Amino acid sequence: MTNTFYVVAGIYFAAILGISIWSYFRTDDEVDFIAAGRSIGPLVGGAVLAATQISAGTFVGTVGRHYLAGVSWWYVWFGVWAGWLVSAFWVAPKLRRFGALTVPDYIAVRFGSKGAGALAGALIVVSYTVYLVAQFQAGGEIALTIFGMQPLTAMLILVASTALYTVLGGVRSSSYIEFIQTLIMVTALVIAVPVLLHYAGGLAQARHFLDSLDPRLTATFYGWKEILAFSVSFGFSIAAAPYEMTRYYSMRDERTVRRAIYVAIGFQVVIGVSVLGIGMLTRVLFPTLSSPDLASSVMAFEILPPLVGALLLVAMLSAIMSTVNSILLVVGAGVAHDLYGKLLRPRASQKHLVLVNRASILVLALIPVYFALQKYGDVQTIVVEQAKFVASFFFVPVVIGLNWRRGTAAGAVAAMVGGFLACLVWEFTGQRGFASHGIDAVEVGIAVSLVLFVVVSRYTRPVADQNLAVFFDTPRA
Repeated sequence: MTNTFYVVAGIYFAAILGISIWSYFRTDDEVDFIAAGRSIGPLVGGAVLAATQISAGTFVGTVGRHYLAGVSWWYVWFGVWAGWLVSAFWVAPKLRRFGALTVPDYIAVRFGSKGAGALAGALIVVSYTVYLVAQFQAGGEIALTIFGMQPLTAMLILVASTALYTVLGGVRSSSYIEFIQTLIMVTALVIAVPVLLHYAGGLAQARHFLDSLDPRLTATFYGWKEILAFSVSFGFSIAAAPYEMTRYYSMRDERTVRRAIYVAIGFQVVIGVSVLGIGMLTRVLFPTLSSPDLASSVMAFEILPPLVGALLLVAMLSAIMSTVNSILLVVGAGVAHDLYGKLLRPRASQKHLVLVNRASILVLALIPVYFALQKYGDVQTIVVEQAKFVASFFFVPVVIGLNWRRGTAAGAVAAMVGGFLACLVWEFTGQRGFASHGIDAVEVGIAVSLVLFVVVSRYTRPVADQNLAVFFDTPRA
């Protein structure tokens, strides 16, 4: 298994290096580095969106949740897909028509405020640095379980390899690499499920065992309020996720963006069903693992044939790398384009800004390593918490802001700050006292953000018509 993994991984990394070098020589300015020259089509674009969202939270965290809780976690996917549809109809086309490079660009122009754009950039850098923690922690778990490698060593290798192709080719290289990564993920998962089902003795025997182990595994482990809270967290964050929305800017046109979202949902349906089967069947074969996060890597190493197991391990690595890559591109652009280029050096040359982008990516890739080593929670918990905060401070100014022209700069700032703080306070203090009500922090954060956005916008100066023209078809009455 180990030798087979090294061969498969060697071929995979050789392909990545080749694409990165090819992309490096086609990257001349920020449009090339951050938006791939706006050249990505629907198939590659859809695979990119799927790969970006299918992260360590899926291959390690979601498999672990199905291992722990059974079938009920699968209903969370409906929230994810609802978020994608919201984006397809009310967010993505307008953002692509705008044609900027980053989401804070949209905030700054839509609300006529560089300060609001800078605040958005800062919140993106902070929240997605937290998301990186989950990805690095998952990489450390896999390396320790399979190879006995120290988590720090594994994390540094992950940082070095991912940062290399991110720095070299930007969005162009990452798009074609993530297309390959998506194909690897889908292939490995689809092959793994029937193999596991064979070893588990068939569907009927597997279900009988799970029922005898814990009847909730095949019924309802989580209550509807918990499922709703999880679904809201993922759905609202996907609808306004900066690391997904940035990808819209790299696609050819509005029609391409919408078609790419449908392709992404198709990939995710296959991945979601496969991950459900893998988590529950691994529980049948290994019912007493010390941590749910170990389920996917133990299953790949102990049960699957060497080639299939190696392919699945490379798929896990691909999932982590694709998400790390997308996050690094977003946080790097947040520092270099939205903060440095807009506030500190607005007259900087394109080559200088690309250089700052690359330097920012290298620095920001290392910061989450320390926090990942502390293991503040399981991988899926970190992913859920990050999704709550992104939804709380970004859903309203992005989704509502794109469809309600009366929103103002002051309203957007109030919505971002208020939503973030409300989610933070409720998560760590409020919900303990109101647990019986089943009110989750993300619901509080979005509600506060929406109220502040509407109320403050009503009593502050409207945005100028020229700022709204690109987002709304008709002028203000």
